[in-house]
Amino acid sequence: MAPPHMVFATPSAQSLGDFFNDAACLLGEDNISRTPEHGALRGPENQDAYGDPFSAATTNSPSGAVRPKTVEEVQAIVKLANKHKIPLWTVSRGKNLGYGGSSAVVKGSVVLDLHRMNKIIEVNEEYGYAIVEPGVSFFDLYEEIQRRGLNLWPSVPAIGWGSVLGNTMDRGFGYTPNGEHSQSQCGMEVVLPNGQLLRTGMGAMKDNKTFALYKGGFGPGLDGLFYQSNLGIVTKIGIHITPAPEAYATVEVSVPREEDLIPLVGTLSGLMRRSIILNSPSIANIFRLALTAPIPEVQAKIRQYMKPDSYVPYPVLEEIRKEQNWGFWKAYFSLYGSVEMLPALLKTIQRAFAPIEGVQITWREFPGAPGRAITTAEIKSEEIPHSGIPTLEPLNILKSRSEIGGHIDYSPIIPPSGRELYEWYLTAKQRTIDAKFDFFADFHVYPRYVVGIELIIYTLREEARLHELYHNLVQDGAKHGYIAYRTHVGYMDDLATKLDFNGFAFGRFTRLLKGTLDPNGILSPGKSGIWNSSSNVPEPSAHL
Repeated sequence: MAPPHMVFATPSAQSLGDFFNDAACLLGEDNISRTPEHGALRGPENQDAYGDPFSAATTNSPSGAVRPKTVEEVQAIVKLANKHKIPLWTVSRGKNLGYGGSSAVVKGSVVLDLHRMNKIIEVNEEYGYAIVEPGVSFFDLYEEIQRRGLNLWPSVPAIGWGSVLGNTMDRGFGYTPNGEHSQSQCGMEVVLPNGQLLRTGMGAMKDNKTFALYKGGFGPGLDGLFYQSNLGIVTKIGIHITPAPEAYATVEVSVPREEDLIPLVGTLSGLMRRSIILNSPSIANIFRLALTAPIPEVQAKIRQYMKPDSYVPYPVLEEIRKEQNWGFWKAYFSLYGSVEMLPALLKTIQRAFAPIEGVQITWREFPGAPGRAITTAEIKSEEIPHSGIPTLEPLNILKSRSEIGGHIDYSPIIPPSGRELYEWYLTAKQRTIDAKFDFFADFHVYPRYVVGIELIIYTLREEARLHELYHNLVQDGAKHGYIAYRTHVGYMDDLATKLDFNGFAFGRFTRLLKGTLDPNGILSPGKSGIWNSSSNVPEPSAHL
């Protein structure tokens, strides 16, 4: 991806060799990779290389990897990295697709790959939580719950092969009522940059029984320091899980006009603030509906435009919309409750959206029975995993422009009235058209904010034009007063320069923390734009 603004010395061949030799004595030669070509979990094209599978550039390529199995091995690796001054780039499973995969900010870093740490420490049905290590995927957790026949619906993101812990630490989200993963996390174990072990919250007391039940603990809350940061390596988290409901319905709301995004979002967020809708609705636009529709005539119409240096014209999309009787926008969400509640919730939904002219509301209802939880076997599968059934289906869109393609997400946080989102969307849509890409909307609505995700599908030959578009989207978002909630490793410094309140006070503070906790700068240097003084990186105010 785009080269970082910062300068950080890559490790020498001698230092790397010495580090890998020591790591091999600790982990075994099979659990290290002296080059980045092999050793990672296999990706969408069955590749096992470390780095970004969606980039031809080598700017953020690592030099190799180490794969510890236990917390003690992580601690030992951190001490070796300090000894040899080797920058480590921590990944849980390395499946951070659209955000850089297992590539690093600093070229030549060694990937600290935690996918072998794959224990599900506990799943508690009574209280609705699990405790997991970094290598546990959403599939792993779901399958363990099914194997034990537990009445729990774990939250999963759109693609289920990623790490529960890794997704949570990047503030990712899923689709059940516990889908805001950073808010559902409770209890954390962390290896600090000096190799020491810390537990947060109630875990600060040995053998405390509420590690995964009460997030606050006693004294300062430390969990937030380790989100999207490089101040420690998280090796365990507790995560709250939604109990399977008695009654359930998946709902789709379509609105016909582009400007109907405003009342659609405003109504959704209002229903969420009143706890009528409990999970996060996602919103698709007409391009996404056409691209993912299993309808031959629709695919035939867009296929001629689905190629490099092209995009599907909106008159063609409008023609498809009218032929299929679709809306320009479609929102997906679900209703969870008791058998008595569900009919009333459905009536409330119908009443709330009725003022939007031309609205279409459809649902699939599971009315249930008193005292019996609905199983995912009854639901079978869903386009959006509102019941926690993981899937890899969305990976299919990666080949829509070419046999070898990728995607990147720009994801600003925007107020939830619908007005602000629509204003930002019009600018971003035009930018995307001008750059000859399609605007793929994956907007996620919450009670008090919207994640305005634009997913950009591209081919490797379009990378240069993609970089220009992404840079423009970041600049436009800042002009509107917004910033993305996460970003690709190649753009972390770009986003960090937008945190300019009070002379970049935030960046100065995180730099102080980094320099104090990690004086050698060995843990994921440059993650989220966080550096320490030993990196010879300019102060934040000098970035502009």
